[in-house]
Amino acid sequence: MRFAFAIVSLFPGGGLQRDCIDIARRVQKAGHEVTIFTSRISDTEFVKDLAVRILHVGPTTNHKRQRVFSDQFRKVASDNFDLRVGFDKLADLDVLYCSDRSMYARTANSPLMRVLPRYSEFIRLEKECFAPNQLTKILLLSESQLNEYWTWWKTEPMRLTLLPPTLVSRRRKSECRTDGTRSKWRAKLGFSADDWVWISVAVQPRTKGMDRTVRALSRFKKANLLVVGLDENDDRSAEIVQLARILRVSNRIKWLGHREEIPELLAAADLFVHPARYDTTGTVILEAIVNGLPVVTTSACGYAKHVSGADAGIVIQEPFYQKTFLAALDTARDPESREHWSKAGIEYGKHKTLYEGKTRATELIIARGQEAAAHSK
Repeated sequence: MRFAFAIVSLFPGGGLQRDCIDIARRVQKAGHEVTIFTSRISDTEFVKDLAVRILHVGPTTNHKRQRVFSDQFRKVASDNFDLRVGFDKLADLDVLYCSDRSMYARTANSPLMRVLPRYSEFIRLEKECFAPNQLTKILLLSESQLNEYWTWWKTEPMRLTLLPPTLVSRRRKSECRTDGTRSKWRAKLGFSADDWVWISVAVQPRTKGMDRTVRALSRFKKANLLVVGLDENDDRSAEIVQLARILRVSNRIKWLGHREEIPELLAAADLFVHPARYDTTGTVILEAIVNGLPVVTTSACGYAKHVSGADAGIVIQEPFYQKTFLAALDTARDPESREHWSKAGIEYGKHKTLYEGKTRATELIIARGQEAAAHSK
């Protein structure tokens, strides 16, 4: 079969982008043809084994780009492919792999926002996927997503599937904490064995609460922060860089940009700090847990439940208060607590269901393709 995958932006490092590429490779490995359509790509090297087509939508705003991209994708993929799979909300999809929350729900308390072009366009695209009587099958990543979309759109339950966690087993390397990798990478990063090192992995600094982390850094004079996913000169980093300068903590932050050695960097750190304002899942939370790195995060993250379930750190309940966050970090200074959380997380990482999400998504996409092919005969 021939599958058309669609994602508005394709770049290394983004969680949704990694999922799209990984699932495309799995479908391809199963013997099918996959073409990924996108409107912009920052680098082609990381997808050189896949067919990628760029749909030129021109310089425009995000909501207009998504609508134009949706219209173009519908035209080019309508006749030559057996199945259309979206990783963003687009029109006339057969399958939507949905990684974000409902825009309709987000604007529920502000009717004015819903009529603004930015929000109204996103809501229209969402409606074309989730409204009753649509044909799109939807793959969701967290229980909070499932409940939210069903509550606001009354999507038929048979169209909604909740996937298991989408961890990749090759990124579980808990042995890195004890086999010399940890000390090697700490030395490479300029840290001694006694330094207290936090790590943050994010490409959306405000959404992931990086400003909260930097403010906390100013209260813990012996703490250091590794930032993975962004570099200091990235436009998205500007506000955080400025805040760090104001708080005089810039010298204790190392910006590492996009990196593939996530397990090794997690091993080099003492604490994963993720005070996100919202995170549909927070797959990197699970990556930290199974690699034996204690976690401090918020209940606004879909995978925060795994921190509690594994007894691998502290979950700060909503509403968020900075003083509660500081208290959690203070608790995490205790080496014995961190050692307990680390061992508990490594044990939790042995659960096979944590790694089944992408396999299940691949199976469902191929099955939907077979179903569509049968109907077309």
